[in-house]
Amino acid sequence: MSSGSLSAALALVSSLLFATSASLQQSSARKAALADPDATRFLAVAGIARTLVTSRRWLAGQVASVAGFASHAAALRYGALPMVQALLVVQLLFALPLAARRRGRPLLRRDWAGTVAVCCGLALLIAQGVPHGHVRVAALPEAGGVILAAVALLLIASRTVRSPQMRSALTAMAAGCCVSTTAVVTAIAVPALPHLTWALLGIPVTTTIGAILTQEAFARGSLPTALTTMTITDPTLSYLAGMTLFAVGTRPRPVPLLFAGAIVITGIVLLANSPTLHDERDPDGVEVPVHT
Repeated sequence: MSSGSLSAALALVSSLLFATSASLQQSSARKAALADPDATRFLAVAGIARTLVTSRRWLAGQVASVAGFASHAAALRYGALPMVQALLVVQLLFALPLAARRRGRPLLRRDWAGTVAVCCGLALLIAQGVPHGHVRVAALPEAGGVILAAVALLLIASRTVRSPQMRSALTAMAAGCCVSTTAVVTAIAVPALPHLTWALLGIPVTTTIGAILTQEAFARGSLPTALTTMTITDPTLSYLAGMTLFAVGTRPRPVPLLFAGAIVITGIVLLANSPTLHDERDPDGVEVPVHT
C-alpha cells in the first residue's frame, strides 16, 4: 500500500471515529445545557462540565475522539494536509446512519444524493493536486495571528445573536479554526519525532481550546448545525493553509476548483438539512431534550 493510500485509509478511519464521538458527545452536551438554569452564561460548557464528565455516553465519545486524533495524526504523517483534512468531510456521512439508527428511521433519498455529491466533489478537488513539502515556518506567526483574531471575533459575534443555532454555528466555526490549526502543527511535529519541537508542545494547546469550543457548539445547538459548520470550516482553512504555508504549492484550474466546491457545498447542504440528522426535534419542529 502506498503512503497516499495508507493516509487516505487512516483519514477515513479517523472520520468514522470523529463522527461517532460527535454523535455521542453532542447529545450529552445538549441535554445537559437544556437542563442548566444558567445556560445563558458566556460558556455554557463551564456550567455542565461536571455533568459531562460523569456521563458514560460523553466519556465514550471522548474515547472515540482520542482514537480519532491518533488515526488523524498518523494520516498526516503519511499524507498531505489538505487531502487528509478534505477526507474528514466524510464524517458527516458517517453521522447519517448513526442519527438514523437513533431515530429508528431509514435514510432518505436526499441523504444518498448528498453523500454522492460530497464524495464526487472531494474526488474532483483532490484531483486538482494538493500542496506538499515542508511548512514555511517563517509564515506561521502571521498565520497564527490571523487565526487567533478570527477565533476571537467569532466568539464575540456569537454573543450578539439570539438564535441558538446561529450561536452554535459561529462557535463551531471558531472550533473549526482550532481544529485546522491543530492539523497544521501536527503535520509539523509528527515528521520530527522523536525530537521535541515547538509544534509538539502546541498540539495540546490548540487541541484543548478546540475541544472546549466544540463542546460549547454542541451544547448551544443541534448536531447538524455544529458538525456541518466544523466540517466546512476545517477543510477550507486547511486547504488555504496548504496553499500559503507549504513549500510546494499547486495551481488548480479555477473552473474545476469552483465546480468541486459547489458540488461539495451542495451535498453538505442536503445532508445538513436532512430530517435524518435533526434528531433533536420533534415532528412539530420544537427542540426537545435528547434521551441517553
